[in-house]
Amino acid sequence: MPTQAKAEKIDELTEKLSRATITILVQTQGLNVKDMTELRNKMRTAKLEFQVAKNTLLRIATERNNMTEVDKNIFNGQTTIALSYDDEVTAAKVVTDYTHTSKIVLLKSAILGGRTLTADQVEGLAKIPGGKNYAKAQFVGVIQGPMATTYSLLTAPLRDLCYVLQAHAEQLNGGAITE
Repeated sequence: MPTQAKAEKIDELTEKLSRATITILVQTQGLNVKDMTELRNKMRTAKLEFQVAKNTLLRIATERNNMTEVDKNIFNGQTTIALSYDDEVTAAKVVTDYTHTSKIVLLKSAILGGRTLTADQVEGLAKIPGGKNYAKAQFVGVIQGPMATTYSLLTAPLRDLCYVLQAHAEQLNGGAITE
């Protein structure tokens, strides 16, 4: 049975995991205080919540959120989590950029949509250009282009008929005035 403090921490982690769009797990073991403060500031600037979490409490929080597809093997070693409540792509970019510049911080994995992502998948997510909204805009553009073409093709005969009738009416009106 967990202590009262651990139970409260589990409840807090459960609530945060349920709200987060992505949770990125990194290993910061060996990072000095100055570098850890710099890392926290970068995360805060990117609107990410960054905190050290106990693996057992984090595992229990995922179980409480019915995240059955999360691999339990990711909960080993020292774990620090970066929680994003908004944009998954931006969060992945910020974390992977820092892990590439740091020789100490390691990207472990992530939890996205109740599933585990490997470090390679998180780096792939970070490579999406422009972020989440850009990807959505591209998708809408891909859908909208063929729909606009189809609309144009379907309305062209009726539009052309209207132009012919209008030209004919103008021709008749022009001929009546000259007589």
